[in-house]
Amino acid sequence: MSRRHDSDETRTRILAAAVRCVARRGVRGLRMADVGREAGVSSGLLYYHFADRDGLLAATLAHVNDTAAAGRSSNEVAGRSALIDNLVDEISDDPEVRDHAAAWHEINASAVFDERLAAPLRETTADWQARIANALVATAPADAPCDRETAEAEAVIVTALVDGLLQRWLTGRLSTNDARALLRRALIQQFGGSAAGSNACN
Repeated sequence: MSRRHDSDETRTRILAAAVRCVARRGVRGLRMADVGREAGVSSGLLYYHFADRDGLLAATLAHVNDTAAAGRSSNEVAGRSALIDNLVDEISDDPEVRDHAAAWHEINASAVFDERLAAPLRETTADWQARIANALVATAPADAPCDRETAEAEAVIVTALVDGLLQRWLTGRLSTNDARALLRRALIQQFGGSAAGSNACN
């Protein structure tokens, strides 16, 4: 096993630990020492990978986004139904999925008052939207192609929809089943262009 592989594996373990810590204690309660203990690494190794708390939080955002994107990687081949399934699966009682959602929204909320978090959040959100726009273009029916401008607008709407329902689910205002059902229904309507005169990517 190469040193590079070991280093990547350690970095991933630290980020997974950071997700759990943020999900449990919030951004304000996050301590580098706690993340190190959770990940089972020394403080020296922790600071080798992440120079400071801000860098760790920015990387945690990217990690949450990349982990979710890994589940969507087959969308361009599998079609529109797979895209909907993968987005709906971002709401789940699976502990890891819930921790990722909680960490994302905790950092999201904290970024309102902290530009150090707002900047990486903008970057990560733009990446999320771009991935969805790519999938919309790639999975559009041959007889109804989706142009890039429309796909990008759709991606903004879709990510806002997912964010809103995730927040209601995390705070107990919606059950898991209800949140998943509502998200699926909304995505089908959005991608189906059900509204009169809609320019949605059908």
